[in-house]
Amino acid sequence: MPRRHSTENPTANNPSPAPRESGLDSRLNGNEIFFRELVDSIDIAVASVTPDGEILYANSRFAAILAFPDSRDLTGWNLRETVSVTSWDSIALALNQAILRPAEGDLSLKRDGVDERILRMSFRCLQAAPEPAILIVAHEVTELVKTNKALHESQSALRNLSARILQVQDEERRRMARDLHDTTGQELVALDILLQSLAKELAQRNDSSQKTVLEAIAIGNKVNAEIRTLSYLLHPPLLDELGLGSALEWYVEGLMRRSELDVSLEKPAKLPRFSAEKEIALFRVIQAALTNVVRHSQTKKAWIRLLVHGGEIQVHVTDKGKGIDPATLERITDSSRTLGVGISGMRERLAQLGGTLEVTSSKHGTRITAVLPLEAREEEEIAQPAATAARVSHTGAQPGEGSERKRVLIVDDHEVVRRGIRNLLNDQDDLEICGEACDGNEAVSKATDLQPDIVILDLVMPESGGLVAAQRIRKLGSNTKILAFTSHSYNGLERMVQSVGCDGYVLKSYAARDLLLGVRELLAGRTFFSENVQRRASSA
Repeated sequence: MPRRHSTENPTANNPSPAPRESGLDSRLNGNEIFFRELVDSIDIAVASVTPDGEILYANSRFAAILAFPDSRDLTGWNLRETVSVTSWDSIALALNQAILRPAEGDLSLKRDGVDERILRMSFRCLQAAPEPAILIVAHEVTELVKTNKALHESQSALRNLSARILQVQDEERRRMARDLHDTTGQELVALDILLQSLAKELAQRNDSSQKTVLEAIAIGNKVNAEIRTLSYLLHPPLLDELGLGSALEWYVEGLMRRSELDVSLEKPAKLPRFSAEKEIALFRVIQAALTNVVRHSQTKKAWIRLLVHGGEIQVHVTDKGKGIDPATLERITDSSRTLGVGISGMRERLAQLGGTLEVTSSKHGTRITAVLPLEAREEEEIAQPAATAARVSHTGAQPGEGSERKRVLIVDDHEVVRRGIRNLLNDQDDLEICGEACDGNEAVSKATDLQPDIVILDLVMPESGGLVAAQRIRKLGSNTKILAFTSHSYNGLERMVQSVGCDGYVLKSYAARDLLLGVRELLAGRTFFSENVQRRASSA
């Protein structure tokens, strides 16, 4: 039957019904229960607290993070009572900040008997709450932090390994270069001297075998030149002796001879000395950059610009070649690659010294920029005005004056070379060997004690090299003539040896021809430079 509507007053003849929840209140309570069940079911820690830390609500995940078995145990507690003393200060600060603006950060939580947990927490003020309340959302990131820490330690170990590999590589290059120069190269010099003496004897006898000896000398000199070039490319001795500027001049000159690349070098007129590590790093960066230009750029022009200002050393290597395609550029400039050669090796060298490397490229060319910070000591040296070198002039008797024979001090770290020089000088009636030294320090000491008329001085030696020794001998105020005896051959050598007080130089490859001539020229008050003699002979 259809339902009928009564017209009677529902309250008539009946007592008032018992109070019941309104439908709205019932729905609100149901929504709250539903919301709590929903929040309890998610794997994210959620809680609401008062600004002073009293917990109004916390889901089960939040309780678990704080090592409580049930979220009901936390209601009414204060966060101060649930975390360690060291953790509370950070939480209190975040609660205060959250009243004004959202706050977030990582927090380390510790409880007795519970392993440390790292939480990434966010704090936000609940604007619709009937009383001030802060919503806390927390994610446990303990394993993530541990993994990141392990990764960081692994990367740090990898960088240390990379740095050690580069260091060992440089040490091995230096050792090999030294062995080639001091052993093979010097023995070839001694061989040349002996063969030249033999050739002279054969010439006096009109012996036809002199031609064969001269051919052997020519071959030996060619091999010596090739070994010297290889030795310098492995580790330029000028880098240790005179620093980055001179080493770059030598390298650029040699590269232009060996390739079709024209290189313009711009640097300060008086480039200061930097630490050995910085000079090696910058030299290797420039060397690698120019090698890439020769191999890949398809251009015949490059520029090197070296600047020192603003507490930095800057090196720019630029070319006008075809550039690097974007995909390759992205790959080679990937900073996550810590080991390797080329760009990666350059970057790692600089990073170990606090520097940076930037590569920019387009279809119009490529630029590599290397930057290293200056130390306070280096900045002070740069700020100081350069001292003006002056030769001390003395009057009175010259060393050995009054003696018919001039006294000669031989300085070379290779005994075979010293023996070869002795063979050249022993039969000279106007010369006598007053002593020998095998390093720069001994050279200065014996020059002081023996007061020779002339010092034949090797430029590259252990301890203190010949250039430093020449400067120290000059500072003693001695008028002893100094004849540099060197395997080096590059533009600017004449200026360089004169700047440290030498009166001339003889190239070891021309020792048999030039050494006696150079000694007598200096003793006569003149200068002597092997390269000038060679140029005059070539143009004659």
